[in-house]
Amino acid sequence: MTNAFETHGIGYLSPSKLNQWIAQPALCLLNIAGIRDEIASPAAWRGQGADRAAAKAAFDPSVADDDLITLAEQIFADKQSQSIDEIPEDKIDKERKALADYVRNAAQFYRDLGEEPESDQGKVTVMLEDIPVPFIGYYDLLYHDKVRDTKTVGRMVSSLTAAASRQASLYAHATKREPWIDYVGKKEVRAFRVERVDYWTHQLVLAAKSLERVLSHSDDILECCQMVYPDLDHWMWGDTTRAAASDIWNMENK
Repeated sequence: MTNAFETHGIGYLSPSKLNQWIAQPALCLLNIAGIRDEIASPAAWRGQGADRAAAKAAFDPSVADDDLITLAEQIFADKQSQSIDEIPEDKIDKERKALADYVRNAAQFYRDLGEEPESDQGKVTVMLEDIPVPFIGYYDLLYHDKVRDTKTVGRMVSSLTAAASRQASLYAHATKREPWIDYVGKKEVRAFRVERVDYWTHQLVLAAKSLERVLSHSDDILECCQMVYPDLDHWMWGDTTRAAASDIWNMENK
């Protein structure tokens, strides 16, 4: 028997999709409908470059910082070349210039852990409670007793977010390792152990069930959209999704 997820073309769930559902339900439903923005982000390119460099340092602490920075800059350049969006040059330059600081801090942090990971960029697939589709996620680094996720941040955090806790707990549930989130900034790295894994994975289940209930409302995803209302002022929205929302919810153009 087809379930509500499969009816709407959802073969699996991820922490990122459910975090989006919690934060921006209208945008999540639009994405399920195939309506999304292609938003290029120099901050995301910076994060991808720094993450790759950090992983390389974790596996081989002898690699020099300059070589790691070169790797990160190449990844940044590759992502920029693939972008079709017009982005102000000053925003690109800001992230490109900051990249070296992120790489140096991340590299030193993972060197100082004093152990080599077992794997990186690993895929996990698990079934949770009564949810009829699997949960899939990708961790950054897996150690013999820990699973770690690297997040570069423009502004250093003082505590874990609920979204990060839900994400890391899925990795912990799947790998049976202790979950950690490593926030990498331009000046320091702060690592947080995620507590109450069972609690946070249950929150993923509750979020999935609430999404399932809305999707069960109709086989027409646009009718499901009418169950919620969009917050177009949020930074996650772009021109394409704002225009679609104006039509779907009969809103005046902003």
